[in-house]
Amino acid sequence: MERSLGEESNISLQIVDFVAKREHTDPLELPPLYDAVDPDALDDLFASGRQNGMTQSGRIEFQYNGYTVIVEFDNGPEITVKEEPELVE
Repeated sequence: MERSLGEESNISLQIVDFVAKREHTDPLELPPLYDAVDPDALDDLFASGRQNGMTQSGRIEFQYNGYTVIVEFDNGPEITVKEEPELVE
């Protein structure tokens, strides 16, 4: 499941909203995003390129609430949320 984000989107809030929709729950019912990643640093990373007008590209991947969250950015950020594979013992 993927979503492209607009220029004014707050990445950290969009991630929580995206996972909440996937879980069919209220975003406030999810664990805090800061348990997985620093949301302020994430927001600042994506905002800095828009503020200084420079083109940035990169990828951040982390685990959150049983999902692998991938945020890729080039011209604009895009979020991908994948279910984590079950561990086989």
